[in-house]
Amino acid sequence: MEQPAYSPNNPDNRPRFGFDRILIPLVIAVIVVMILADNIPALNDAREKLLHPAEYQARKACHAAALAAAARPAYARIRAPGSVHATQGASFVEGVSVGEMGETGAEVTYSFSCYVDPDGKVVKTSKQPWENSGRSANKIVPSPVEGEGI
Repeated sequence: MEQPAYSPNNPDNRPRFGFDRILIPLVIAVIVVMILADNIPALNDAREKLLHPAEYQARKACHAAALAAAARPAYARIRAPGSVHATQGASFVEGVSVGEMGETGAEVTYSFSCYVDPDGKVVKTSKQPWENSGRSANKIVPSPVEGEGI
């Protein structure tokens, strides 16, 4: 009589449950989480808070200052989070894009940057209209080439 695939008498045919069975679903799950973290702000915030807590704290403090600096804070939003750069004793957050409701109801956009100390307090801020911040893709002005007539 033939024995079943698994029995106490035949321990070599025991079903295997190990790392090799979970490896492929684990890799797929990691890839899905990485893709979602870039597209879902809450997951991106959680990832930044876990991996880079000092940068996360500086960015959040600057966002709060940028929204508070708006003429109508109730109608302001962060359009682009900006980037955080470490200085010798603090952080510099630049390129925060803030949109708010203007006088006519259209959105007015400005660029905001700030210095944040290690405790998360905003030390100095700078607010510029978005067009003058050097980041506008709509304004491309070619520089004159020497020797060519304009």
